[in-house]
Amino acid sequence: MSLSLAQPEAPALRGQPDEEAIRMIREFEPLAIQNDPRGYCVCTSEGKDSRVLGHLMRRAGARHFYIHSITGIDPPELVYFQRRSFAAYQEMGLPVYDVMYDKSVWRLMLEKKCPPLRHMRWCCAHLKERRTREQGNAILALGVRRYESVRRAKQRNELEIDVYGKGKRGLIMAWDNCESRRIFEACYAQSEKRINPLAYWPDSYIWDYSREAGLEQCGLYGEGFHRLGCIGCPMAGEAVRRQEFERWPGFYRLWIRVLDQVIALRDQRGLKNNHACGQAWFEWWIQDKAQETYFDENQMMLDGFVD
Repeated sequence: MSLSLAQPEAPALRGQPDEEAIRMIREFEPLAIQNDPRGYCVCTSEGKDSRVLGHLMRRAGARHFYIHSITGIDPPELVYFQRRSFAAYQEMGLPVYDVMYDKSVWRLMLEKKCPPLRHMRWCCAHLKERRTREQGNAILALGVRRYESVRRAKQRNELEIDVYGKGKRGLIMAWDNCESRRIFEACYAQSEKRINPLAYWPDSYIWDYSREAGLEQCGLYGEGFHRLGCIGCPMAGEAVRRQEFERWPGFYRLWIRVLDQVIALRDQRGLKNNHACGQAWFEWWIQDKAQETYFDENQMMLDGFVD
């Protein structure tokens, strides 16, 4: 992948992925400023994708600010890296915000009386995806990529509208359809708008860009971690989650302790328990088969657990 980092205004080759991303960012910057005078809201974990997105924003010269959602279950090394990055952004004069969760994942597990699963991922709604006061009415800029999962490949695109906050995304391409652009810019004035400039970037582009730009990434990638996120995220495979709990055993012990508390709470409520202890439940939960268990989302059903 050839990159034009030295002369972003005059790329050697039209259509390079970094230039197309910058083109999109600049194209919709007036709308971003119209929505919020601070510009784009870059939602970042400071993982590899959001690091590249932030660098593209700065290259584009676009007005923007950064928001980081504190989850309480991110890898400690990533947390320290994010703090250093935010200090650097502040030195550049860019606004930064750390946003605390409304409820910890441990409290949520006690309230839901079950752990999060791939098809019952209630954790993200509280820890990462909720609209916050700090975001204001800003257009969100995300490092989401379609190549990360089958689901994202089907549902995520370069421009998105969350229709009246109901989670029904309109998928809109950047340049192909003038009518779609008109809708994005005007009709959904009160709806949440998002741009995903990296939507079509595979992993190789992310790493090529980081090398060409001299962009520092979290050291955990050099330790064999390919994706950084919440420790124990059900979207990760069993092997990845076991690697995480081996690397950070304190979180493993905390999971067992909270699952023991959930079992005790279910006993108090007269609810069915399929597992004798937190350790047994954890071993069932961490398996990929468990993550694919069907449930009724409206009834919070999980393999016989119904509240």
